[in-house]
Amino acid sequence: MEYEVLELATEEECDSLTVSKRSRNSPPSRTANDQLLFGKTVKCLASEEKFLSLGCPHLDSVLRGGFVNRGITQIYGAAGTGKTQIALQLCLTVQLPIVHGGYEAGAVYISTEGAFPSRRLQELLRESNLTKKFNVTADIIFVTTIHGENTIQELENCIVQKIPHLMATRKIGLLILDSIAAPYRAGYSLNTFGDRAKSLWNIANQLHNLASQYKLTVICINQVSAAISFNNYEAIHPTEQPTLGITWANMITNNFYLCRTGDCRYLYTMQSSYLPRTHIEYRITGSGVSGVCKNK
Repeated sequence: MEYEVLELATEEECDSLTVSKRSRNSPPSRTANDQLLFGKTVKCLASEEKFLSLGCPHLDSVLRGGFVNRGITQIYGAAGTGKTQIALQLCLTVQLPIVHGGYEAGAVYISTEGAFPSRRLQELLRESNLTKKFNVTADIIFVTTIHGENTIQELENCIVQKIPHLMATRKIGLLILDSIAAPYRAGYSLNTFGDRAKSLWNIANQLHNLASQYKLTVICINQVSAAISFNNYEAIHPTEQPTLGITWANMITNNFYLCRTGDCRYLYTMQSSYLPRTHIEYRITGSGVSGVCKNK
């Protein structure tokens, strides 16, 4: 990286400057050189952040607008907690106008858990209030299904090569990987653990690059495994923890945990760059995912 070289004035030149041009207590004027030396200001960074709405005011209120378009957002939980339901709903909200929490863009959905849940998506398109208020369709939801013997290699190829090509021709605001865990469940043995870590790092690094370059909201769905021991991080549900270990965990920017207790489902903020530890109850109906208002 090249920086502009700033020439300092000599002592004689400094003496010739009049003090009246700037008060001793007044701050120095901002110049273009400040940005060259120190980069972006907090105000500039904040203006670049966008939050993708979940389509529910109660959920958006807890999440301060939704899921951010920076880094990797992980949603993990046991089967039946609603991970895919939230992912499908985001495929609708990303199409909304910006003033309503959307990006006015399409979505990419990478499915590694078998067939894409197209029936559920069609149900959402019929029943969701979002489709009744806005022009939300399935035409700009791009789906690819990856499974088989070469799942890991195909996944890397998809994220590293195919997705950037699509991004160059389409306006995409959301990338969903459902799930990151499936290709790695039986893809590596203990003897090739290093290869698995390298593959996970390559995928995570590319996802971070895509999020940064195209201002994407990147959602990675993860499964859970049994926790041998627990600490405060796992105290909400000490028997469950996200899979894939420390290599993958270190690449996550925002971490959300879904759990189910009886007929009640809860979303917990476990780790976030913009949210405190919090949680909200939610329900799943034919029209989508919605938060439960505490006042009711």
